[in-house]
Amino acid sequence: MPDKSLTASILWDRLGIGVSGICAIHCLFFPVLISILPLSSLMPLLHEWAHPVFIATLVPIVYYAARRSHFDTKITTLLIAGFLVVLAGWLLGHFWLGFVFETVATIAGSFMLIIGHWMNYRHHQECTNHNHQHHPEIEDKPEE
Repeated sequence: MPDKSLTASILWDRLGIGVSGICAIHCLFFPVLISILPLSSLMPLLHEWAHPVFIATLVPIVYYAARRSHFDTKITTLLIAGFLVVLAGWLLGHFWLGFVFETVATIAGSFMLIIGHWMNYRHHQECTNHNHQHHPEIEDKPEE
């Protein structure tokens, strides 16, 4: 079971880094894509659904990564703050403050999430507390 836990911890952090990176790339390149494809009628619809999909994807990833960090305050704070900044960027930027705020907040939140997941990944590599389930157990093998 500990090997499965180690694998799950690494998976959640890698997935979190990937989704946060994709989110940041989306914010940086979506305006370029819009300017290249001005005749596409699907682009506004795709953009409208991108943020809710990212938010829905981030919720379980942040939760499981924070739980797997054993709620280490630095890691959990970065993950939750990054998620809240992305959420605020979407809600406040999209509905009230405009595209620039939305882009800046989403990129800032994405980088906070990437840093939090990276710290969590490093935590799993360096942690010496064997009560944490992300440590593989060394089984004593009988000598032949």
